[in-house]
Amino acid sequence: MKKTLALLLTLMMILALSATAFADYSGTLTIYSPHDSDPLNDGVAAFEAAYPGVKVEVVADGTSNLVAKIAAESAAPVADVLWGGGADTLAAYKSYFQPYKPSSIDLIDPSLYDAEYYWIGESPLPMVFIANTNLIPEDAIPTTWKELADWDVDKYGKIAIADPTSSGSAFTQLCTMIFLYGEEADDYAAGWELVGQIMPKLEVKNSSSLAHKDIFAGENALGITLEKAAIKYTEDFMKVIYPTDGTSAVPDGVAIVKNCPNQELAELFVEFVLGHDCQARQNAEWGRRPIRSDVEPVGLKPLSEIVLMNYNFDYAANNASDIKEMWQDMLVG
Repeated sequence: MKKTLALLLTLMMILALSATAFADYSGTLTIYSPHDSDPLNDGVAAFEAAYPGVKVEVVADGTSNLVAKIAAESAAPVADVLWGGGADTLAAYKSYFQPYKPSSIDLIDPSLYDAEYYWIGESPLPMVFIANTNLIPEDAIPTTWKELADWDVDKYGKIAIADPTSSGSAFTQLCTMIFLYGEEADDYAAGWELVGQIMPKLEVKNSSSLAHKDIFAGENALGITLEKAAIKYTEDFMKVIYPTDGTSAVPDGVAIVKNCPNQELAELFVEFVLGHDCQARQNAEWGRRPIRSDVEPVGLKPLSEIVLMNYNFDYAANNASDIKEMWQDMLVG
């Protein structure tokens, strides 16, 4: 009985100390974020509920505008954290961030964060194929990027893809192909060779949404798109394919601004958004894919069952203009 009482007292002391620790956090945290308003507001509200002494101020805008703002303010930073934005972009601006290694790092696939911890993925976005089986039998649907080169245009029409020069997701899809089958040592020559073989099979759309909407409408039998767009179609004739030779899952990321005003609170927020509870809630409530291996995604294929490639974020960021120019040159012949 005495041992039980002592254990209960110890547990009560630990809980009291934890509550005190939470209460000790106070101040104002400034977050820049391109996230949609619902998951953004929900995440911020949950953080403020967990740490009632902290007030969060949010600046919401597009990713490009926010990183440009962070760069312009670098002499006197205003933001503490950038929450969201594709890791390609975060990699291009990593000199404006400072490294932070979160406690959950062992639960995140190494391909989904910066090797030096300048940014950490917080919600991966796998690239997939989407097919309309009213137009193509299931056994004829490609299951690898390489099989796209053998696509029968005469039989099934062209494959829908957005324009990599204007669509961020299509740029990632292009890089996925060149990185998967090429080597950095020769600027991914073999990957570009594969793209050259696939290009005549493609119909380039002027909007990224058309790479999946036109599949549903029956304009194309196959498209290349984001998982989060493809899974919205629940009709039996719409099929989502995860390429078995590997695919990218370029994540939205979270990063701490270099020399930010509130370092401690910034680290606290990174820990929070990568925490189990926030990851599970963002998935369950808003359909965002969790980054952690210990959070089973609701309504999504587990990340562990998807073949992930090693996406070269730094190369994509540092050579974006050249990659887009090469695409354009090949497109016009």
